[in-house]
Amino acid sequence: LMNATIYNYHERWADDVELPQGEGRNVIVRRYAHLPLAGQLSQGVPPSGKVPTLDDFTVALVQHGDYVALTDIARWTQKDPIVNKFTELVGLMIGYTVDTYIRNIITAGTNVLYSNGTARTNVVTIPDGNDLDRMIRSLMRNGAEMSLSGNDGTTAVGTAPTMPSYPCIIHPNTIFTLQNIAGFKDASQYRGASKNEYGRYKSLAFFVATDPSSLGIGALVNTSGGGASTAVANTSGTVDIYHSLAIGKHAYHMVKLNGKSTSFYAKPLGSAGTADPLDQLSTIGAKHTGAGLITNQNWAARLEHAVEN
Repeated sequence: LMNATIYNYHERWADDVELPQGEGRNVIVRRYAHLPLAGQLSQGVPPSGKVPTLDDFTVALVQHGDYVALTDIARWTQKDPIVNKFTELVGLMIGYTVDTYIRNIITAGTNVLYSNGTARTNVVTIPDGNDLDRMIRSLMRNGAEMSLSGNDGTTAVGTAPTMPSYPCIIHPNTIFTLQNIAGFKDASQYRGASKNEYGRYKSLAFFVATDPSSLGIGALVNTSGGGASTAVANTSGTVDIYHSLAIGKHAYHMVKLNGKSTSFYAKPLGSAGTADPLDQLSTIGAKHTGAGLITNQNWAARLEHAVEN
């Protein structure tokens, strides 16, 4: 039988940095700030000159990994290709783990808006077009570039034009709200949608990050983190907070260790030596070595909001 398909969006728009082996565990990502505008020159008088300002961002590599054990009996008696299936499951585990690790970093950014109030504990309302406009405005005024192109509509196929857009990762429960906001278009109404793009509103393109198996992955939800209300989705009268995350280019980075970013391990029966004296256990596992960090807080905007019951 099949499991639900889950897409990893949080690492999709990261800038990649590769760390060579033997270069240490800490990584520095560096950016020079814009120079102030040049002044008007006086004849024969050199200007005083500018001193560039340097911003350094440092992060240390971390590892995530685990394995599954397979007995000799299972190997010898299972009709299904169990080794291949376990290898697939381990691969998915590592993919979901890394995406969730990156999610937790970028959803802790400081550029946050609320559907009402000025703090998470005030939130009791669902988002509207004004909230989405505020997200777009926040990214635009801070100079965040859009990573998704727009398209002209054509009467030949009956599609609407779209503007260049910021990808915005949302929870499935947010879809109903979006569909009722004036100006929202689902992906069937325009050309040039990106892979798995659900729809657009002005300069936001939405991608639905699910968690059908309750693994703690997908778009972030804080149960009972908001204000007091039973008119929206809540836990024991306290509003559940949904995070919708809009991302500009170069907002965050993923660091990968060259040649050792993701490694798979298959240990045969008896490979544990005296710990497995009768050759009863084999294992299949994987390990990821890397890091993530926000390099421009103003180029990602998070809207915290409620959803309908």
